[in-house]
Amino acid sequence: MDNQQKLKELFQASLKVFARYGYKKATLEDIAAELGMTKGALYLYVKNKRDLYERTVAEALTRWQERVEEAVQKEADPVNKFTVLAYSAFQYLTEDEELRNVLVHDPEIFPMFPREDPYFAINERSRNMLKAVLKEGIEKKAFREVELESMVWLLFSMYKMFIIETYIIRGKESTLNLFNQALELVLQGLINK
Repeated sequence: MDNQQKLKELFQASLKVFARYGYKKATLEDIAAELGMTKGALYLYVKNKRDLYERTVAEALTRWQERVEEAVQKEADPVNKFTVLAYSAFQYLTEDEELRNVLVHDPEIFPMFPREDPYFAINERSRNMLKAVLKEGIEKKAFREVELESMVWLLFSMYKMFIIETYIIRGKESTLNLFNQALELVLQGLINK
């Protein structure tokens, strides 16, 4: 089996274990058992448990991001792109129970304050995706002129708040209506009339 395939399997198995036990309680033995290999064999792929955890979470976040990107690329209209980006990013965790459970165990994966963001580069790519959609909307006169950097930080902060409220604190049902209202409000402020 090639190295990339083995890493993919390793990340899938470790995501299951971290989702079940959280970082602190999960052990490399648990992960090795999930894969049917020895703990020592894990060291062929990762330095230690922290390295495995960070790489596993990064892979899961990247998979989330790629799913959103695929959905956005299917749209031509900037308003539709923005709407699809918002909904697909928000709804993803309803499907990925393991990543959702990892976030519940470790909300610091998705912190409200960016200077503390352990996955800054991944989140920066998400902010750039949002920025590109906004920029396209402005260029096509679908959105009014806004200061892009400030708007991206504002919208991404709102998005993180909804993720934390919905999937970590309260539960999806109680915040879905609020999310819909916020999205409508943001779109009304962005759309060029």
